[in-house]
Amino acid sequence: MPRDALTILCPAKVNLALSVGPPRVEDGLHEICSWMITVGVCDTLTLARSTEGDSSFDIRWADEAPLPQTVDWPLSSDLAYRAHALMQEHVRQALPVSVQVHKAIPAGAGLGGGSSDAAGMLTGLNQLFSLGLKDETLVRLGLQLGSDVAFMVWAKLNNGPAIVSGIGERIKSAQAVKMIHLVLILPPVQCATSEVYRAFDQMPVKPGFDEERVRSLAEASPLEISSLFNDLTEAAFMVQPTLREMRDQVQEAAGMPVHISGSGSAMFIVITTPDEGEALSKTITDRTGLAAIWGGVSPR
Repeated sequence: MPRDALTILCPAKVNLALSVGPPRVEDGLHEICSWMITVGVCDTLTLARSTEGDSSFDIRWADEAPLPQTVDWPLSSDLAYRAHALMQEHVRQALPVSVQVHKAIPAGAGLGGGSSDAAGMLTGLNQLFSLGLKDETLVRLGLQLGSDVAFMVWAKLNNGPAIVSGIGERIKSAQAVKMIHLVLILPPVQCATSEVYRAFDQMPVKPGFDEERVRSLAEASPLEISSLFNDLTEAAFMVQPTLREMRDQVQEAAGMPVHISGSGSAMFIVITTPDEGEALSKTITDRTGLAAIWGGVSPR
């Protein structure tokens, strides 16, 4: 029997390694190769069948969000809203739902909050309305909304990290035995992905596109923490110059390598054991004033 409602946790993602190629001639999109994981900071998506025949959306910041913001974007551009519209178009039927999104993942942070909400919407509607869509169909629908959405759908269905390549259409499991423990640092600035990629294209000297470097890192044992990299880091600093200063402050406070996730602005530190997380988070916040949270854990 179909369910009347369900609640879905929509986790953030972190790019442990990210290599970016030049824009393609045919469409201007950049090929990437990225080692991606999901972490323990989550938005919460609640879907309930609507008895009114129409859908409604309530998107707000969660009271417990580590870095509360304002929902200042139009509903038509929200990825969860767009995912609902795409699913209705795909199945050629109305899917009336009451939607609540309680956001905890900061916007403009390179953590894929909107993408994760969209993935939760696609998989949730499939379950709520017993649509019977196959996993590969859901991933393909996610790709229409963005490469991060495709990964988030895949991760939700397969429960693990992956190597994502192409423009997001190639996803291969990067599952291993060990665990990766993270501390996330959340600066009070946002980096628009489109602006960061434009800045990347304007850089006079760019890193070479290197898929093998990403794959080697994902396979290395033990994890080579100091070798993690992100080709968009300098571009993110160009878009938000204060982000470099904040990264340097965190690095000095932590005494450990600090990395940028995706197009920024979120930073992360890989730690050896979970016992380090709480103390390190407090140290960073005390010394820099930045929100730092422990709890991002993903099976490697």
